[in-house]
Amino acid sequence: MTKEDIICITTREQYDEVRARVNELINEATAKGLLEPDADNEYIREIGKLAKLTAEYEDNYMNILPLKAKNPLIKAIEDYFYARNMKRKDAAEVLGINESVFSQIMNGKRKISTTLAKKLYTELHLEADLILQNI
Repeated sequence: MTKEDIICITTREQYDEVRARVNELINEATAKGLLEPDADNEYIREIGKLAKLTAEYEDNYMNILPLKAKNPLIKAIEDYFYARNMKRKDAAEVLGINESVFSQIMNGKRKISTTLAKKLYTELHLEADLILQNI
């Protein structure tokens, strides 16, 4: 499987192949020291693309429910960009961060930095109390 092979996952077999490929890419990038915070390289972009495809498959075919309630700040960020019909890529660009970093933040796998918190306040005009209570 090459990175151009799959644009949409529709079978469990494809899903398993893509997950295996993501693990391979993570292992390769880790070995080469290319998974640093704020890194932007082929590995990061490909892992992000494939992870998005697996997440879409999980949402559409696997009925996986969230295990916990979503952080109110994350919900507010989602609502802001949804109301403006913006995708995660566009949202990351507006906030001046890498798309994979933004995705990790939105999925609760990475904390919001002070710099990003300031941008949420100044650029998105989110309430300061909401930001401070949830970072």
